[in-house]
Amino acid sequence: MFNRWQENWSPLANPALRNEPGDSLKYIALSANNPASYLSLGVNLRERVEFNDAAGFGVGGGRSDSYLIQRLQAHVDIHFNEHWQLFTQLEDARDANKRTTTPVDKNPLDLRLAFLAYSHSFDAGTFKARIGRQEFAFDLQRFVSLRDGPNVRQAFDAVWADWETGRWRFIGFISQPVQYAEAHPFDDSSSGHVRFSMLRVERQVFGNQELSAYYSLFARDNARYIDGSGRELRHVFDTRYAGAARGFDWDLEAMAQRGSVDAKDIRAWAIGTR
Repeated sequence: MFNRWQENWSPLANPALRNEPGDSLKYIALSANNPASYLSLGVNLRERVEFNDAAGFGVGGGRSDSYLIQRLQAHVDIHFNEHWQLFTQLEDARDANKRTTTPVDKNPLDLRLAFLAYSHSFDAGTFKARIGRQEFAFDLQRFVSLRDGPNVRQAFDAVWADWETGRWRFIGFISQPVQYAEAHPFDDSSSGHVRFSMLRVERQVFGNQELSAYYSLFARDNARYIDGSGRELRHVFDTRYAGAARGFDWDLEAMAQRGSVDAKDIRAWAIGTR
């Protein structure tokens, strides 16, 4: 799956289903009495060649650039039982012959993900929680994204919880976005100087159509922009309506930001439609 930690390999507890190469690595039993207790191993390798013939969009003398980017990931996924999961993933992301390397291009061997997850279903609904280094994205990833296009995806050191009941889903998290470094292995970090938190509610309406809204708070202690610097504080309000009916499908989203950078006000908005 796109998020490897969401894969469920417990059906391979049935030996008759282990008939493909590598199945012995996808399901390693940890308990003879509980098929939901197992270890799973996995690897991703992405190689991509890019060519840009207008790196500066015609401004500032940007020269053409061609390069290779490579992303190698390896993970260990431990399911202690049907409720508890421990997922750890390492990553080595590199570029070759790129004129200008940025934090989204290169990240030598480092910890990509490492979190403990809990899930439990009750008569009234399902509760889920995660703590540790993790990824999350919402909707079409217009504003909160995994950032899968560049070479280095965005992770967060976070505490996450959600409650799903009937047509409703309630989500809340507090996080510190991971700041990437490339000087040496295992030098990525997060701190209270950059924080991102959210409260979100989702509801299915008119059948399977989706209506959602969230409030998020982004804070950074030492922001620097061309026309201002200082403590940055952004209040973000977002709403989205998506669905399909009578041969049409749509996705409409609107976002507004209010806040400040030092003594200067922030006023921003965006609309996305499909």
